[in-house]
Amino acid sequence: MTAKQECEMLLNTLLQLVEVMLKKNGEFYPTGAVLTTDYEQTFTALESEDDHPHSQTIVDALIEIHKEMAQNNEIIVSGIAMNTTITSPNQKQSDGIIVSLEHKDNYSVVIGLPYKKGLFKKIKFGEIFALEGKHDIF
Repeated sequence: MTAKQECEMLLNTLLQLVEVMLKKNGEFYPTGAVLTTDYEQTFTALESEDDHPHSQTIVDALIEIHKEMAQNNEIIVSGIAMNTTITSPNQKQSDGIIVSLEHKDNYSVVIGLPYKKGLFKKIKFGEIFALEGKHDIF
């Protein structure tokens, strides 16, 4: 598999989880997942004594967890999903999911997926888009 295909595999896993959380709770805390060197997809979590931690605190902690895993050669791909307001390429602002994906082979992408909440916890997704990502993990 290519770096892009491995990132897409982890992206699909994260988006499935996020969709369930959005339908159930109407929102979600930042969530991490990795593709290990054994080709297992594993969610990463932050232990916190705070019942309502700030989202950026969670993202920063997930980055540190993933960096350590990368330094120990335990992972191939890092993925972190967060709920935020996004501006899509057509300049429309909406609620959205941002997924930052980074592969050990110098591939990094940020995926944006706008959404709207409807009646009865129904979620309507907009057009997915991709931007060049940062290299925070590898």
